[in-house]
Amino acid sequence: MKLELALVFLAIITVVANSLPAFAEPIISVNITGGSEAGQSCVSENNCYNPDVTTIQPKTMVVWTNMDSTTHTVTSGEPSKNGTGTVFDSDQIAPAATYSFMFMSPGTYDYFCSIHPWMTGQIIVSTTASTSSPNNSVTTPEFGPVVTLVFSISFFATAFLVRNRLRFRF
Repeated sequence: MKLELALVFLAIITVVANSLPAFAEPIISVNITGGSEAGQSCVSENNCYNPDVTTIQPKTMVVWTNMDSTTHTVTSGEPSKNGTGTVFDSDQIAPAATYSFMFMSPGTYDYFCSIHPWMTGQIIVSTTASTSSPNNSVTTPEFGPVVTLVFSISFFATAFLVRNRLRFRF
C-alpha cells in the first residue's frame, strides 16, 4: 500500500512538473524608441513604438520598454477620440522602465502616448493568427531547470520514503 501511494505521488509530481511550460503564456516586447519625444520623425518611419503594429493571440502579454530618455505612456485608444485609456493605461513610464498588459480578447487595440500624441501603435489580437512581431521578440518562459529539480527531489524523497518504509500520515 505504501509503495503504491509513493508511486502515485511520484507520478502526480512528474505530470505537474512537466506540464508547467504548457501553461506559460507568450510574451511580446515592444520598445518605445529613443528620441520619439523630440519630434514627429518617428511617425514617418513607423517606429515610435517598435514594432508599431503587432499581431498576437489571446492570452499574450505585451511588455513595453521605454528606451527613451524621457517619460512616455501607453494609453489605449486614439488621441482624437473620446474614451481613451479605457482598456489599458500605463500612467507615466520612466526611462528604462516597463509596462505590461495581457490581451485576453480578440480585437484591434490602438494605443498612443498621451504626452506625445503623435506616437501611435496597434495590437491586433486574433485567434487565427500566430503570435508574431517584426523584431522576433516573442518569448515563452521556460521551466527546464525547475522541472528537473522538482523531479529529482520528488524521486529521491519518494525512494527514501519507500526504502525506509515510513508511514504516510494524511
